[in-house]
Amino acid sequence: MPKPTLLATTLLTAALSAGAALHGADAGFKADARFPNSDQVRELLAEGIKEYHSGRYANSAARFRDALKLEPESKLLYEFYLAAGDALFVQMEEYDQLRDVLKDVLRQANIYQKQLRRDDKYISLLIDKLEKSEEERLVATNELVAVGPIAVPLLVARLNDNRQDDNRVYARVVLSRMGYRAVIPLMEALKAKDERLISSVAAVLADIGDPRPLPKLKQLLDSKDATETTKRVATNTIAAIAARNKVADAGPADALYFQEALRYFRGGDLVRDEMVANESLLWRWDESKEASKKLGFVRVPRYAWNELIAEQLLIDGAESYTAYTAYGPLLAADLAAEDVEAQRRVRIAKERTTPVQFPDEALDAISERVTALGEQSLRVRMFGPERLYHAVQEAIVSERYDVAAYIMRLLQDRSLAQGDVYLPVGALAADKAGTVLAAALDHSDKIVRYQAATTLAHLDPAVKFFNADKVVTTLADAVGEWGNRVVVVLDQDYRQRNVAREQLQGKGYRVYAVQDGFDLMQRLEESPIKDAIIIAGDLIPTVRDEHGTIVSVDEQKAETLVAKLSKDWRSEKTPVFISLPDNAALAAKIQGLFDGKVAGFIQKPFNSVDMSGKIEAALKDAQLPNANREDAEEVSLRAAIALQQPDPARTQFDLTKAADALVKTLDMRADTLRIETLKALGHAAKAPNGESVKAMIGKVTDVYGAQDASLKPELRSAFLYAIGQLNPNTDAAVQILLKALQFTDEKPEVQLMVRTAAAEAVGHSTVITNDLLQKYQVQQRLDVRGQGAGKE
Repeated sequence: MPKPTLLATTLLTAALSAGAALHGADAGFKADARFPNSDQVRELLAEGIKEYHSGRYANSAARFRDALKLEPESKLLYEFYLAAGDALFVQMEEYDQLRDVLKDVLRQANIYQKQLRRDDKYISLLIDKLEKSEEERLVATNELVAVGPIAVPLLVARLNDNRQDDNRVYARVVLSRMGYRAVIPLMEALKAKDERLISSVAAVLADIGDPRPLPKLKQLLDSKDATETTKRVATNTIAAIAARNKVADAGPADALYFQEALRYFRGGDLVRDEMVANESLLWRWDESKEASKKLGFVRVPRYAWNELIAEQLLIDGAESYTAYTAYGPLLAADLAAEDVEAQRRVRIAKERTTPVQFPDEALDAISERVTALGEQSLRVRMFGPERLYHAVQEAIVSERYDVAAYIMRLLQDRSLAQGDVYLPVGALAADKAGTVLAAALDHSDKIVRYQAATTLAHLDPAVKFFNADKVVTTLADAVGEWGNRVVVVLDQDYRQRNVAREQLQGKGYRVYAVQDGFDLMQRLEESPIKDAIIIAGDLIPTVRDEHGTIVSVDEQKAETLVAKLSKDWRSEKTPVFISLPDNAALAAKIQGLFDGKVAGFIQKPFNSVDMSGKIEAALKDAQLPNANREDAEEVSLRAAIALQQPDPARTQFDLTKAADALVKTLDMRADTLRIETLKALGHAAKAPNGESVKAMIGKVTDVYGAQDASLKPELRSAFLYAIGQLNPNTDAAVQILLKALQFTDEKPEVQLMVRTAAAEAVGHSTVITNDLLQKYQVQQRLDVRGQGAGKE
C-alpha cells in the first residue's frame, strides 16, 4: 500500500505551494483557465491530503469538493484512489467532515474501475503479469479475482496452454481463489472436446468444492463419447466435491439436472446471491471459435437470470437423458415464467417515477424483452396437454402462482386441454393430469382459484368432473374483484409466516412471506408494488462476519429496517405494521420503541379479522396502485368472458349463480368490463333456469336510465343486448328501445351498430303483443315509396 507522503510527491506540482495559499477554508473556488483541467484537479487532491494530515479536516473536504467541481475524468480519480491507498481512505472516512465528499470521489473512481475490469486487454495484461515476479503475480492474482467471472474465458484459455506448465498452474490458482463466482462458467467449459482442458477445469472445480457442477460431472461418467481419462478425472472431482459437502451419493445425473433446474426456477436468497456474484451473465461454449472466445457470455436481465439458467440445465439434461419425463413440465413452466416476468415488469416500469438503478429496469429495455418473447407462448403450447397440466402443478408447488395462471390461460384452448380426457370424475385422481385444475378451485391463493375456474368455464367439458359446482361461484367472486391487495410478511419463524399467509389469503390478499430484511428488500426490487408490510418486532440479527461479529446493516433489525423503508421510493408511502410477540413485557417494550413510527401493531397469534381490519383502515384513503388495479380489472374481465363460454342449453354449470355479481358490476367499473358483464348476464338468462336472471331486468334498465346521457355506443349496445335477453317488454325497457331505435351519431357505422342492437333486442323477446309490435313498426317505418322507380 503506497504511503501518503509518496502520494504528495506524485501529485504535487511546482506551483502547489503558491496555488494552495490562494485557497481559504471558506473561499469560493474558481478554475484557472491558464492551466489544464487535470493538473488543477491533481493539485487540489494533493492539497486535500496535506490538509488532512495537518488536521484541518474541513479544509481537506473543501479541496476535494473543489476538485469534483472541475468534473474530472473517472480515470484520474481512480488513479488518485490507487495512489492514496485503501487504508488512508478508510482513515479519512472516519471524520464526519470528509465522509460524504469521499463517497462522491469513490463513486466516480469506481465507474472507471468497473469499465477497466471489463476490458479484455486489461485482463490479458493481468494474466501476463502472472509470469512476472512474485510481487506482481500476487497483485495480478488479487485483481483477477476481483474482476470475477468476466476473466474466466481468458483464464480457461491459459489452462489449455500446452507450452507453459506454469501458465496452467497460475490460471488454476486464480480460478480456485475466485471460488464460487467461477463455477457456472467452468461448468460450461466442461462441454469442451479437449480432454486436457476438461481435466484442468475439473481439477479447479475439485479445488473449489462447489456441488453445482455435479450434474455435468455425473453426465460425463455416463457419456459414450468421454474417454477413460476424462471419466477418471470426473470421478475424482465428484469424490472431492462429495467429501467437501459431506454427501455420500448425490444421485444419478438425470435427477441432478432436474433438481438444480428446479432450484433455479424457484429462486430464493441463494439463487439471487449467485446472480449477483455472476453479474447476471449467461454462458455458452462454442467449439468452433478460437481458444479465448470458445467460452462466451451474454449479460441478461437480472430478473430473468435464474429462469435462463434453469432453461439451460433442462435442455442439457434432456439432450443426454431423453427418457427422463420430468424435464418437459418444468421446462414448460420455466419458459412461461420468462414471459410472465417480462410482462409484469412492463406495468411496474410504467408506474416508476424515479430514475432506474439498473439498465434492465428501464421501460425501453423491458419492452425490448417483451417483443423478443413474442412467440414464447407458442413454445409453451407445443408441450401438449399432459405436460402442461403437470407444469401447472409444478408452478403451484413452487409458489409461482403467476406462472400457473399463465399456463392455465393457454389451457383455455379446448383442442389443447382436452378436458373430457384429462379431468377427474367423482374425485381427484392421480392418473388424471387435469386433476390439478379441479384441485386448484380450492387453492388458498385467489389468483390460482380464479384462473382455474376461468379455464374450466372455457373448456365447458361434457364430463361431470370433480368440484364442478365451484366454477361459477368462483367466477362470481372474480367478477366482483375490486383489487389485489399485496402484503409482505416478515418473520423469522416459518410457522408464524405460514399462519400469517394463510390468515391473509383467507381474506383475499396476495401474500409474500419472507424471513429477513434482505429478502424483503429483494422482493421490493423484484416487484415494488406492495400495499402493506408486516415486520416482526423481535427481529434477531443473523448475518455475521468471518470473526463472528454481527454485521451492522439496516436489514438486520426491525427499527433500522423501518427507517430504511421510510426513505425508499418503493415503500415510503406503504403502511408498515409491527407484529408483537406473545410475551407481554417484550411486546410493550417493542411497541414503545415504534410508537408514532409505523402504521400500527398486530398482536400474535395472528388473527385474520384483526390483520385485515388494520390493513384496510390504513389503506382506507389510499388509492390502489395502478399495476394492482389493472390486475384486478383483468381478472374480472377474464371471468366475465369465461361466463359467456359454456353452452347454456347443455352445460353442467349453473350460470345463474353469477347473476348477482354480474349486476353489481354494471355501475362504476371500466367500460370494457361492463360490456363483457352485460354479455355474460344475457348469456346466463338463456339457461333453462334463467327466470331468476330475467327478473333482474329492472336493475339493468335503472342503470341504463341513470347513465343514458353518457353511455358510449359500444356500452349502450351491450346494455341493449342484455335487455333483449332478460325482458325487453317492461315499460322501462320499451322506452329505452324506442329511443335507441332512433339513435343518431355523426358516424353512420356507429349509428347502425346501436340501432341494430336495439332491433335485435326487440326481436329477442319471447312474447311481444301486437300493440307493442305495431308501435315499434310505426315508429321505424321507412318511406321507401319512390326509391328504385327510376327516371321517366
